[in-house]
Amino acid sequence: MKRLLTIKTTKPNKEMETFLGKTKIELDNFFGFKAKEPIIIFLNSREQMDLIWGQKTQEWQTGGTRTLNNTKNGIIFILAPNVYTKISSHKNKADFWKTLKHEYSHIYFRQITNGSYPLWLNEGLACYLAEQKKTCNNPLDVFSFFNKADNNIYGIGYFWTKLLIEKFGKVKLLKLIKELETKSNLTEKIFNAKFFRIYGFSFSKNNLTKLIK
Repeated sequence: MKRLLTIKTTKPNKEMETFLGKTKIELDNFFGFKAKEPIIIFLNSREQMDLIWGQKTQEWQTGGTRTLNNTKNGIIFILAPNVYTKISSHKNKADFWKTLKHEYSHIYFRQITNGSYPLWLNEGLACYLAEQKKTCNNPLDVFSFFNKADNNIYGIGYFWTKLLIEKFGKVKLLKLIKELETKSNLTEKIFNAKFFRIYGFSFSKNNLTKLIK
């Protein structure tokens, strides 16, 4: 049987170490706590990513996170720098670093909430922090991305995360995220109640429509 994934010890990489150190400081400061450092595994082929995801992945998919042994310790899987632009639809080398920072921010979200919902907020905040500016054709589609995702989630999530931070401040958004931890599965109803308690209005189509006018 062909072995698709072999974990090898990587050589010291000063550029990588510098970037990860700087990223951790920035994210520690933004979230207000020091997250446990994740394990980072570089994937060398699309087949390896398919193996990790358990399905055929799309060309735009370049990384992701997983939780280790039902703990808050995270693992980042990402295409290795030397293959990133070769086997993905991302042709700008700078996108590798943005993707790595994007995935690193998911580690914080998961350590705070012990989960990943709502997906639009998790992905939107990661895009915002990684400075991955995304376009959004229909912001009100946000209600379709609580626990489901496709490639449109990044633009929608970025739009609403940016709006909430710029209009109401970072403190409220972080307070909302900290309220999302629950021993049971987080539902849209629970999320809406927490959102109302912090922002003073319900997370509804009518209210969101008013915000973007």
